[in-house]
Amino acid sequence: MAASIEILYLRFPVHPNITVIQIGPGIQRIDKEGDSYFVIGTEDGPLAGKKVEIPGDNVAAIQWTLEGEEPAPAATS
Repeated sequence: MAASIEILYLRFPVHPNITVIQIGPGIQRIDKEGDSYFVIGTEDGPLAGKKVEIPGDNVAAIQWTLEGEEPAPAATS
């Protein structure tokens, strides 16, 4: 069964107060390549045409989505 990364939980912020990266407005998908994760932007968002690297040692946890499953609602605080 295929799976994709839905949410990355980070150990350290990549930008002020950004410690969670998830699929949604502006982010098309998250890929794992080697020891790093790459955030690919949508064509109409601030990351348009960009592929941003997140080093693997900054990832605290990953939420995966199995193909055919609806994503779980994100927790709010």
